[in-house]
Amino acid sequence: MNAAKIERRIVPADLLEATPGAAGMWLLASPFLLFILWAWVDLFAHYSPAPWYWFDVILGAALFLFVVVLPLGWLAHRLVTAAPRLFQHAGWDIQPLEPVHEQEIYLVRYDYQARHRAPNTWARQWLRAAQGWVYLEIAAILIGGVLLIPVFLSAVDFGFGR
Repeated sequence: MNAAKIERRIVPADLLEATPGAAGMWLLASPFLLFILWAWVDLFAHYSPAPWYWFDVILGAALFLFVVVLPLGWLAHRLVTAAPRLFQHAGWDIQPLEPVHEQEIYLVRYDYQARHRAPNTWARQWLRAAQGWVYLEIAAILIGGVLLIPVFLSAVDFGFGR
């Protein structure tokens, strides 16, 4: 490879669904999930006709798992893995079908031939939900950071921070 002329080689590759540790994914998603769970359980207990608060908390948390956590996490995972090039191969491991040398690893563009998802088991569905909630938390952090810029500027206009 010559430093004067850098060539970007196109390599055919397959995408294999990644299998990270489930405990790590749930740990990363836990601040976001705990905040939403707290709001959900509080609203559920407020509008529930049952007179027992702890019964409402347990029932609300159980409903939260199957009505919010699993579907929204799974949907976020499906959305991110549907566009691997846009989201930098998140959720996928790349298996090149041709040899790639270490010197050119960052110069290669992969042409996806096939996507291979892991078998559908309940453990895999919960892992996908955990990955999806991590993606949602990252999106909330990035969007919140962008939206706080005008809030900061308007606060400075009103004399805060001076």
